[in-house]
Amino acid sequence: MVYEPIPWLEQKKILLHFLDRTLKAMAGLLEGFVFSEIFVYKPGILQGLDARMKLLGVLTLIVCTSLIHSIPWLYGLYGLTLILASLSKIKIPFFLKRIWLVLLFFVGIIALPATLNLFTPGEPVFTLYSLDKAHQIGPYYIPQNISLTRQGISAALLLVGRVATSLSFVLLLVLTTSWASLLKALRSLGVPQIYVQTLGMTLRYLMLLSQTVQEMCLAKKSRTLRAGKTVAEQRWVAGQVGALFKWSMQLSVQVHHAMVARGYRGEVRILSSFQIRKRDYLWTAFCAGLSGIVIYLGR
Repeated sequence: MVYEPIPWLEQKKILLHFLDRTLKAMAGLLEGFVFSEIFVYKPGILQGLDARMKLLGVLTLIVCTSLIHSIPWLYGLYGLTLILASLSKIKIPFFLKRIWLVLLFFVGIIALPATLNLFTPGEPVFTLYSLDKAHQIGPYYIPQNISLTRQGISAALLLVGRVATSLSFVLLLVLTTSWASLLKALRSLGVPQIYVQTLGMTLRYLMLLSQTVQEMCLAKKSRTLRAGKTVAEQRWVAGQVGALFKWSMQLSVQVHHAMVARGYRGEVRILSSFQIRKRDYLWTAFCAGLSGIVIYLGR
């Protein structure tokens, strides 16, 4: 007997319950963190560098990205991030997704309006809409023809390029360096202890709290026979948020006391020791030389 789906159900989209959506989001967060750690142990070009020199080189390239004003040179640096990702055994689709899913949502809200002559006056390139006449609303002037301007497009491309390139360099650093080594490298370069300690504890608590939320939602779902009323579900969510906040405050005190009792003084300690080799000096020289050339030519 062959199963034939009901026609009106075949094209119907399934709306996930809020518990299912929460479980899916928490599982995705944990999966993304664990999956990112896989790249640290791959035999790539960046994985073999000393964490301190790698951090110094990436910071140099990020400063270079913020100083150049040439769009071709800027996107050339972005192309360099893709080459480094490929040489570091990072899958390009995975790398692009981690950057552009965030970039299109946040930067797009800022960059797209900047292309219009409403915000960036300049030479019109393409007219989107024409009004009967120009309008003056208080201090704001609305021209008769709402158009894309050449200056606005250049400003938007510059903004998107800088953010995309900077985020790509940071993502390369995070994907190819273990979290403990990165924190120790920050301390080695003179970052205050309080900031490094806060970063370390933030990641640990983010993973712990996400796992706790996942367990709370799973417990609720396993004990639910039928969907409740919206008001009752909202009360449950509000109650769990308050309970989670109270539990996290108590746990933070307990964990801090336990760490101090075991000799923790805020310094990051790892089993492996840093060792600078020839390739680390070559990486630093490459980053410094490339940054100098790009800043000079991309002014």
